[in-house]
Amino acid sequence: MARWNSANMSRYYHLFRRVADIGHTVIVVQPPARTSQETNYIDLPMEPHPNILLHTAQIPGWLWNTRFPLDKFVKKAIYTLFSWKSVRDLAGTQQPDVIVIYNLPQYIYLLGSHIPVIFDYADDYRAMLVHELGIADHHPVLWLTDDVTRRIIHRSVLVTAVSGLILESVDCAHKLLLPNGADEPESLHTDTVLHIERDKPVIGYVGAFEYFIDLDLMLEAARRLPQCRFLYVGAGREYPRVKEYVAERKLQNVLLTGAVPHHQAMQFISEMDICLNLFVKCRVADAASPIKLFEYMIRRKPVISTRLQEVGRIDNGTDALYYADTAEEVVSEVRRILDNPSERDRKTGRGAELVRKEYSWPALAAHFVSAMQNDPV
Repeated sequence: MARWNSANMSRYYHLFRRVADIGHTVIVVQPPARTSQETNYIDLPMEPHPNILLHTAQIPGWLWNTRFPLDKFVKKAIYTLFSWKSVRDLAGTQQPDVIVIYNLPQYIYLLGSHIPVIFDYADDYRAMLVHELGIADHHPVLWLTDDVTRRIIHRSVLVTAVSGLILESVDCAHKLLLPNGADEPESLHTDTVLHIERDKPVIGYVGAFEYFIDLDLMLEAARRLPQCRFLYVGAGREYPRVKEYVAERKLQNVLLTGAVPHHQAMQFISEMDICLNLFVKCRVADAASPIKLFEYMIRRKPVISTRLQEVGRIDNGTDALYYADTAEEVVSEVRRILDNPSERDRKTGRGAELVRKEYSWPALAAHFVSAMQNDPV
């Protein structure tokens, strides 16, 4: 349901471009553009691909641009209903071998269709609903959520899960752990348009400014470390609040770039001496496989991360990351990294090798295609 050209360059953009690179045709159905602070709807220029066909669902502008109570969920419902026709039409004209869905409202696509289905279980949808709707864990909406999830899994010939925590909850014969990943950079040292002064260590973050990111911890770290520069790259619903906080407290060591093209965001990582992967402790975060984590690691950057279940699984036995859950720990780990360059180099080298071997987008795409071809369709 995200825009293909969204600023946060989703899991599907990375994965299906690599599937297209292998030679397969990928048909993408996306919602129309609209004005929104959410990074899913901030469009940025992207390179076209000869094997990727983009189709935008036709939704009346007055309806799509009207704001509703619980707007995010109403928009998902509207898009699902209008895109259902697009999916049916494309199924008839293009005759796809398989349809990939990744959100519960997309269950409607399966009604009356006999096309084999792959369900990509990319988030803990139940936990996300609890937060977004502000409901209790026993709310009737969650009963419906659980029922639809079971129905989609039962209908699918293959279920892929972004994390081990989510995979454990899937009860089916054909399932696959398919985490996020990163591409090998052409260069580890690329100048950016910001030309950041190198008189102070640069600590950075790249990604969405959303409720599950511990933005308050990132800002508190900046307040406690005036001897460092903080480069925060990205946008989202929390961005205005962060920008106001920085201005009110005159945090002159914090630089906010807003939404930038993905290639530029990757360049900004090259400006960073330390990267942050700080999440609010919750089930949504525990089940996440953060793309930015792999993008930091492949660029040999030391990463300070919140202690999360899936991050721990990724790092298990590698000892490639530093961990902090509080401002005191962040400050301590920053000093540890700056004061111990040999340890830092060992950890970042192990991290880059881990991503290169197990979490590269080409390898993940090949694994995905192999699973599709080996499972009965």
